[in-house]
Amino acid sequence: MDEPHRTRLSLLGHPLRAGVLRMLVRRLPKAVAAGEITEWLGVPPSTLSAHLAALTGAGLLVLERDGSVRRYRAAPEPLGEALGWARADLCLGRAGAAQAPLLAPVTMAFLCDDNAALSLIAEAVARHRLPGWVHVTSGGVTPAARADRLALEMLSARGLPLPVAAPHLLAGGAGIVVALCPGAAAALEDGPVRAYWPLHPPPEAGRLIPKAMVLHDAFRALDARLAALRRILRSDLPRGAVQAALDDLSSGLPAGDRAFASLPEPRQRSASPAPQASAAS
Repeated sequence: MDEPHRTRLSLLGHPLRAGVLRMLVRRLPKAVAAGEITEWLGVPPSTLSAHLAALTGAGLLVLERDGSVRRYRAAPEPLGEALGWARADLCLGRAGAAQAPLLAPVTMAFLCDDNAALSLIAEAVARHRLPGWVHVTSGGVTPAARADRLALEMLSARGLPLPVAAPHLLAGGAGIVVALCPGAAAALEDGPVRAYWPLHPPPEAGRLIPKAMVLHDAFRALDARLAALRRILRSDLPRGAVQAALDDLSSGLPAGDRAFASLPEPRQRSASPAPQASAAS
């Protein structure tokens, strides 16, 4: 399905083929004889013939025969489809529409592998931290059978809202989607704003204390990021500004090793050496 799009884009990497399409688009809706194209571009017919055949085979030109005369008409629609594919699939919608605002109400979703711990924590913290014009949800790439008990207990102890539904797939249509692990990042689909906030996945069941520490670190990182986001997030911000803010909050915070703006101040060291203990002490 993607191969025709890649072929069309790669063909236009050649300046002569790009020049042919540019010329014929400007002559729409008319078809232009091959001889006229050769004369216009100043290239030999033998050189041009292979390029015309490649563009026609890719659907970017339409060949019309009039006896022994071959005429070519530009078909820009397939190129538009290829550019749309590149914008959606390769660039996740980041290429274009950067100045369009995210109109309220905006749905912000968090995505992790199983929707059992990390994305549920993010959903609960976002409901607490973000202004009312944002509707928050979460989902998983491969949902678990049930939510992680330790994650739920941590949220309950902090007085944060617990998820109503069991782990589930992420529904479409969210204006903002934040992936929290590599598998979720690979599963991101096109949309207005997409971001990646990497967090350490909790270890396997049975290791209670290490798991609690990882979940606590994830909570601190998410809480700090969403608190910072609340200070700048407004319903009239253009998409590009929202995307930049989410990217800024991700950078410098690898895997939730530390929380944004929550590191302790470095301890001041005295300039004078510590007094030596006396021999009698």
